[in-house]
Amino acid sequence: MHRLRTAAWAALPLLLALLAAGPASASPSAPPLPLRGARSVHPGDTLMVIAKSGQAAYGDTVHSTVFLAAGRLRMMTPVLTATVTIACDARPGTYPVTRTGAGADGPAGHPAPWARLHVQPADEAARSACRDKVKKMPPPDREEHWPADDTWPQSEWDVRTFHAGSRITITDNDDEGMDGDITLNSRAFTDRPTLRGAKAVLTATTTLKCDATPGLYTVYRHDAEHVEGQSSKPWARLRIAPAARASACSTQAAAHSSGTSRTAVMAWAAGSVLLIAAAGTALLLRARFRRPNSV
Repeated sequence: MHRLRTAAWAALPLLLALLAAGPASASPSAPPLPLRGARSVHPGDTLMVIAKSGQAAYGDTVHSTVFLAAGRLRMMTPVLTATVTIACDARPGTYPVTRTGAGADGPAGHPAPWARLHVQPADEAARSACRDKVKKMPPPDREEHWPADDTWPQSEWDVRTFHAGSRITITDNDDEGMDGDITLNSRAFTDRPTLRGAKAVLTATTTLKCDATPGLYTVYRHDAEHVEGQSSKPWARLRIAPAARASACSTQAAAHSSGTSRTAVMAWAAGSVLLIAAAGTALLLRARFRRPNSV
């Protein structure tokens, strides 16, 4: 589920420009921090740690004693990124930034050197302004952007956009041997698909509701051993866009309503026509045989 692509590095400058164009309160206020980089920062600065392919693993964390909180590397194709903020009480000096996780050098959990930060002096007025800024900062954006040709979902926050009414395929790479044991549901689905597969990869298909309001939807996972009364586990997320063609969407919706396939609907309609025709023929024959003989 967590594989990196080596292509599209030319898109990196465009990616950074798009990220910097976000809301001012959430956008980085210092240059990106790559591997073996060194940056001068001030209390309250927000910066983005960037890892190219092979430099870190998805889900690794970056740490420093001057961070408000550790940052988790998320996929923003073609790089992994983590956004971190310098604490308002950080004192002047040089501080290391380290990385830990499955992709870190040495045993898991042991920090690997990443970069260095030079915290600049700040007076009390600047620190007070920093605390006000931090209070107003929005929650971190958790959405991830994976390569379009990767199966969906690659992670819980791998958000892809689909049109209402479309038929989609769901892929699970992490539950080998659980054929038929996992069902999924979402307010965007017309049914409750079951993940199936005899090998390591499980798949399911479902149709998105035609009347699903555009926006973000959660997909919940239900395991075979799920205990009644327990809440379901959020497993994936998707974004709904309006249907590409309203007429096509309503046709699909009719075909999949009440769990009935489109083929079954067409067969039912054809059968109804034949039944009506047969009934009409029977009435005509009955009227003919009841008609008095001519003299």
